[in-house]
Amino acid sequence: MPHTVSEVAASVAQALSSFDPAPLATVLADDAVYETPFTGDRAEGRDAVLSTLAAGSTRARAIGLEKVQVTTTETADGFAVELIAEGRNPHTGDTYRFPSSVGMLNVRDGKVTRYRDYPNVGAASTVMGTEAVFERFLAASVDNRWDDLADLYAEDVVIEIPFAPAGVPTMTQGREELRKRFHQAASRRRITKADRVVVHQTSDPEVLVTEFDLHGEMEGKPYVSTYAMVMTMREGRIVRSRDYSGPPVTRQE
Repeated sequence: MPHTVSEVAASVAQALSSFDPAPLATVLADDAVYETPFTGDRAEGRDAVLSTLAAGSTRARAIGLEKVQVTTTETADGFAVELIAEGRNPHTGDTYRFPSSVGMLNVRDGKVTRYRDYPNVGAASTVMGTEAVFERFLAASVDNRWDDLADLYAEDVVIEIPFAPAGVPTMTQGREELRKRFHQAASRRRITKADRVVVHQTSDPEVLVTEFDLHGEMEGKPYVSTYAMVMTMREGRIVRSRDYSGPPVTRQE
């Protein structure tokens, strides 16, 4: 006998509050879709949705999430789910409580067919560790999402480029100046991938040292730039960064 909408909602609420999406296998349709419209991410199929939700639970534990308050409201085609997160920032020891997301779920024949999740990205970023911020930095770079990349920096960020070539300032101050430079560079180049990524934790929980290569195309020709960066992060934002890189090297991929 198919589950009722209220039974499905109760199962989803239990899974979300326990940080364990595995029980959702019984209420997800084979072709279920999970989407996060704010980022454009999408998972298709029950197994992919469960894997995505499991990864989200892992990230939640990493930022010290201890409790999730879940409220569900039935709609004409399913239900809405609202989450409030509570926990302790593992980097500062401070407690936090904030509305973490709202989701819209469609239900058909007792199964969830679609889950559109709208997370509170701004609030969550304030309790992210340095490595999580760097992962978002790298993802936005590779996806050429320059406004999203700029938004990862603090309003009064200071960027130092010790190896800056002639004509490039060795220091940039302020998020909006950095945003302008990102867009200027985007008119000449496109990033295609990152590899050889190495992340070094330091004795200072706010400081991360990273190494990576960025591959891209400039005037139709493939190139690669190698970076080493010393990044200081606070409350989910990059507040200072020393960016070391050599000149772009043109090569065949």
